[in-house]
Amino acid sequence: MRRFARLLVVGWLGLGVLHGCGSSGDAVDGDDALVFRIEGIAGEGLGQADSVRPGSADVDVVQNFCATTGGAGGGGGQAQISLEPFTQTVFNASFRNEQKLDLRLFEMVVHFADPRVGIGDITQELNATITGGRCSNAAERACASADDCVVGGQRGTCNFTATTVSGLLLVDFLAKDSIEPRLWRQALPVELMFRARDIAGNTYQTTAGYTLTFDNFCNCGANELCCNSVEECLALQQP
Repeated sequence: MRRFARLLVVGWLGLGVLHGCGSSGDAVDGDDALVFRIEGIAGEGLGQADSVRPGSADVDVVQNFCATTGGAGGGGGQAQISLEPFTQTVFNASFRNEQKLDLRLFEMVVHFADPRVGIGDITQELNATITGGRCSNAAERACASADDCVVGGQRGTCNFTATTVSGLLLVDFLAKDSIEPRLWRQALPVELMFRARDIAGNTYQTTAGYTLTFDNFCNCGANELCCNSVEECLALQQP
């Protein structure tokens, strides 16, 4: 089991929809999905090399080199060589809390469903607040229904909005290094499990299916060529 740094909540980023499912824990009546669920995954705004989409991600497992030739004038010249961008794979997740009490998201587990991967569950400790209902006429008032939103004789509405947690770790460098080449270019299933708890002590869980494709992807710039070694980069130089 590996544990990583705590993460912070950021605002709603308009994630694509990804429906998670609840599972019974010690929640009231075991109806996790009626209270806590994941709605979307996205990778925008994270400054990473890997491509993260609502239902899948492409994960680069080899850091190569990037080569560009011609210089600023566009003619021939010395090849410019740099390391390919290579990062851990992170994502943003959008959650919905359909109860009055706020939830504290405290744990995430990445489970590789294909036994050929040979990587144990990756567990992270989190510390993020998933906001519950809020009154339209009193932004700081928590609510479960419009009955909680009577202010000065006026009844407001009880709104439930998504909360996005940014920068959740999906694949770290160690996991990248552990993937055998025979599994590259295959869509490998993973299960993402999230646990949250309210101030009353009830714990809720939501899960989402996802797929990861590991390969030696090229993440060099649009005007650069990928090469496996400095020698190969030099050989690509135009005469």
